[in-house]
Amino acid sequence: MYNSKLSGNVKTPLSGRIYRFFFVTALTIIFTLGCMWGAINLLLIGLEKSFHGIDYSWVLAHGHAMVFGFVGLFIMGFSFQAIPRFTQMSLWKPRLAVATLPLMIAGILLQTVAHVMATQPPYLFLGVFAGGLQLIAVLIYATVIIRTLRSAPVKTTSDGFVYSAIGWFLLAAILNPIIFVLFEGAATPEEFLYNVSAFNIPYRDIQTLGIAVVMILGISLHILPHAFGFREPSLRWIKFLLWGVNGAVLFGIIAFTAGMTTGVHWWHAANGISYIILLVAAIGTPLQFGLFKRTSIKDRSLKFIRAAYIWFIVAALLLTFGPYYMFGIYLPLTGGENPFSHAYFGAYRHALTVGFIMMMIVGISAKVVPIFSGTDMRKTSSLWTVFILLNLGNAWRITSQITTDFYSQAFWVIGVSGFIELTALGLWGYELVKNIRDGKRLREANL
Repeated sequence: MYNSKLSGNVKTPLSGRIYRFFFVTALTIIFTLGCMWGAINLLLIGLEKSFHGIDYSWVLAHGHAMVFGFVGLFIMGFSFQAIPRFTQMSLWKPRLAVATLPLMIAGILLQTVAHVMATQPPYLFLGVFAGGLQLIAVLIYATVIIRTLRSAPVKTTSDGFVYSAIGWFLLAAILNPIIFVLFEGAATPEEFLYNVSAFNIPYRDIQTLGIAVVMILGISLHILPHAFGFREPSLRWIKFLLWGVNGAVLFGIIAFTAGMTTGVHWWHAANGISYIILLVAAIGTPLQFGLFKRTSIKDRSLKFIRAAYIWFIVAALLLTFGPYYMFGIYLPLTGGENPFSHAYFGAYRHALTVGFIMMMIVGISAKVVPIFSGTDMRKTSSLWTVFILLNLGNAWRITSQITTDFYSQAFWVIGVSGFIELTALGLWGYELVKNIRDGKRLREANL
């Protein structure tokens, strides 16, 4: 008898369906260790009326699951599927590429367990071992993508961004077990506070700005002109983005770390240079594309992409305005001694991660998953509910979080934002999985 399932596997090679495994796994993580856990943490913070109201190990575990588990797996799955299409080449060793997935899953789960059981042996060994598994996975990912890119006869303007993002990914994976030991292995509360204050922000910058933002900028250079018909940025602007953004991230990491470890505050002042470069990049990039001009294109993903770049501008503005807020508003009005507002910086980080990075992931996936799966875009959901709830939750979180600096009552409403975002992502995840399954059924029916 004719075996349609077996035939479907023949007709659709592994390299043509590899994205499914990574995307579905990323969704599983976001509804468990990622956004779900984050929403619960935020609710507890609201009930405790303090950002220190929960175990910081929970925050570290949640943050790692979001960055490596959700963002990282989406980047890996998208790269394995889309970069061969961009270069019109076959993916180098797709079976080796798939092998990165169980390594990442095992590493993320084991490191989560290590964070939760912190101070109970063998948590340090487990955390370092988990970091090693993820480093191996990222090394394989880097090898597969680089070999694929190098086999392409024609180079694209996005290549430099992909190489850069891979470099940041490797650096983050190398530092991951070191950061775990620094944070969870601190001998005293004072040592823990110093390590987190000095190294957490640079490490998160590597993950969010280095890996995610640089990769998104590179992917935008290909997708926005080719898939939506927007104009291509000038070569001068592309060079500025490549060298300027990477340079700003690198200089920001060096300046912040030097300022915290040496006590020389001029390093923090000099860090303002990197903020300005990122702000120029955030404002100039959508203008270069003509992203906000009227267009006849009707595509459900376009509203997410436009909103994402608006949130990128908001995040860059919050980052640039940060020193003025800390010294000119926060300290005078609160009477505090430490010129750092956890609430304000967390609001900036949320504008970047949820507003820009997650919004772009939702928008790009809404565009490419129907294409990858072969489903009819006209039969897909408009995702307007997802769009409204995701923006509402993000705006709610940012405004209420900053407000907690001055009014403790704001803690009562901050916890709601996480569940608004979770609802939005649940609707998006359902639609994404539905498109994948519909495409699979369509192929089997046509065999």
